[in-house]
Amino acid sequence: MFITHKLFNYTSPNRATISEVFSKFSKALQEGNTLTLRELLLPNAKASFSMYGEFEGVEAIIEGLLNKEETPDIVRHYVTNEYIGIKEELSQQSVYITGLFIHKDNVQMNPFWFGGHFVNTYKLTEEGWKISHLRFDLDWHYGTSPYTVNWKIQNRALGWSPDIENPKILSELEAPWRVISKSEENNCGKEEVVATFNRYAWAFDQGDISLLNDIFTDDAMINMVPIGQIQGRKNIISQLKISRSGRPTFHHAVEPHEIEIKNEKAKLKMYRLVPFKPTEDTLENPVYGAIYTCDLRKEDGMWKFEQMNYKEGSLFQLK
Repeated sequence: MFITHKLFNYTSPNRATISEVFSKFSKALQEGNTLTLRELLLPNAKASFSMYGEFEGVEAIIEGLLNKEETPDIVRHYVTNEYIGIKEELSQQSVYITGLFIHKDNVQMNPFWFGGHFVNTYKLTEEGWKISHLRFDLDWHYGTSPYTVNWKIQNRALGWSPDIENPKILSELEAPWRVISKSEENNCGKEEVVATFNRYAWAFDQGDISLLNDIFTDDAMINMVPIGQIQGRKNIISQLKISRSGRPTFHHAVEPHEIEIKNEKAKLKMYRLVPFKPTEDTLENPVYGAIYTCDLRKEDGMWKFEQMNYKEGSLFQLK
């Protein structure tokens, strides 16, 4: 089963279509549906996956990404943090995926969790939007699975070493906000507010700190574990930069759950998804372990944070 949670549908037809193409790709990959994969990929498409390698051409991608030997009994993909930029016949998308593979041993569920960032390039053809380049970096994994026995787990230690391999994503060149600085199709107000948070999460996760420069107001304030309370845009960005340094990888898998807009002010609540011990009763509902409560205001046509609070410590599910 493929799972994706969204508070709203895209108002832009192109964004909605591109999002659906990725959903179809993820589902086809999960099910081993080669016919759908051939329909979604350009003939000369490329794929760069940290645990598989580099592939060019549809058949090479299918051969490289599909595992024909082992299949998990249950698969769940939780898709979050999606942002899509569009300019003419080009689109760049960022997505976070939290994956769960389950192998059943009688009644025992043996879970394998993983998470990583996607950056995908799409091109508009006579047949619609097609995938031109897939890029995926595995950030973390937990558990064991025969399905992943051949995965190449990259050395993510800090600093150079003889066996170090470059990540598949370089945010400074490939993030949607870098490739398409101003998307030509505007989102509705709620989408724009969520897009600001997704930009924050992406910038912090990727260590691309300059992407934070224009999404905080000058008088902004944050209060989050373990940094504490900080006032002022420069101080906030400085502390976030320090907090991010010294960590090979970081991830925020977050979903919007409350959005309120009144004139030029907005309130946003985001829930952070975390791995959990699955059972038959809890499998269908993701588990959350932290809450972001944010106030934003619109300045110069952009939504910016004026306050961000982060609280963690208890696990909960939505009913």
